[in-house]
Formats: sequence, structure tokens, C-alpha cells
Amino acid sequence: MHRITRRLLGFVAISTASFSAIACTPYATFPSDSGSAVLTPGVYPVPQLMGKALGETYARTMGDLAPAVDADGQSVQPPLIFALPAGINGRDWRQVGLLTEVDSAREVTMADLDAGLPVWEIKQVRVRSSRAEVDVVYPSSGDLYQLATLVYQSEPFRAYELDVFQRWLIPVDPPSCTNPAELARIAAENEAAEAAATASENEAAGEPEIEAAADPTASD
Repeated sequence: MHRITRRLLGFVAISTASFSAIACTPYATFPSDSGSAVLTPGVYPVPQLMGKALGETYARTMGDLAPAVDADGQSVQPPLIFALPAGINGRDWRQVGLLTEVDSAREVTMADLDAGLPVWEIKQVRVRSSRAEVDVVYPSSGDLYQLATLVYQSEPFRAYELDVFQRWLIPVDPPSCTNPAELARIAAENEAAEAAATASENEAAGEPEIEAAADPTASD
């Protein structure tokens, strides 16, 4: 009897210690948060959590928006235009788009922002043991953007599953564009425009010399 009691007490002590260790484990985050470890954006479970959170938030909030109308005058659902934090490469952007499991999902462009199209944006992913949280900015009525936090739980050797979807109803800044493909396109266009402007200036500066050389008697 005493041996069984000692074993039970030992089991309780180990379980309590394990729970305390998990409870004290700090979150690892992406983007980085002061005082926490930094998650790698292209490594499980970060892309999977971002894709799931975008798809789930899109499904729950797109009904808040005024319906769009196509060329035939029919109401259509807005596409899932998504934005991710800075520091994620193009391959991982494409992976997250696929993991949303939304057919209309596509990466944000500057033209989308300029046109005022609704955009869903990942703000931060936090992981601590079997619990994960994802903050997502979503479009609401008008030009208003608000914040939602999705809480995921996982069992050993199983994927994270949604546990809580919390809307904070707090106005936040509109999404921005950190899409590397889009930024590279804009940089190339700006470089080409600057080169054309420089060439035009050089050509204009050279015109008087050419005219003077063509008419040596012009000063007489």
C-alpha cells in the first residue's frame, strides 16, 4: 500500500513539474517580440498557422463587407487578398496562399491598396508548446480594419486545430504591402524610370553643343 502511495505521489509530482515547465515556457513569435524566441517563418508550424488563420478569418468576416458586383451586375464574394509580415520570402508567401485552401487567395499588390480593396493581414504568430495564437487584421464595413486573435491547440503528433476565434473590435492600421515580388517589381520600375529621366536630361543638356557645332557661323 505504501509503495502504491509513493508511486502516486511521485506521478503527481512529475505531472505538476511538467505542467509548471510548460506553463512557464515563453512564447516564440514571428515577427519577433521583445523577450521571446523568434520563430522561423518558413518552418512548421508557422506557414500552416498563417494559412489556416487567414482562411478561417476570411470565412468568418467576408460577410461584413458590402457585396462586390461583377460586370454582369451579379453579387460576388471578394477574393482573399492577403498580406504577411516583412521578412518572408516569395516561396513561403506562395505556400501560405495554398494553405489558406481558398481558391481566390492571392498576394497583395500596391494596386490593391491604392484601390482600397479589402485585405486580410497576418500581424503575428505566437507558439508555446501545444498552444498557438495568430493575430489577423481583417476588413470591416467602410474603410475600417479590426483585429482578431485565433487560438489553436494541438495534441502530440497532431496538427493544430482552432479552439477560439476572438474578435477584439479594435480599430487598427490598414494592411501594408511587404510582398517581395511586388517590392522587386516596384524597385525595377523606379530604376527604369530614373534611368529614362537621366538619359532624357543628358540628351537635353547635349542639344546646345550639337547645334553650335552644326553652325560655326552662328556667332557672326
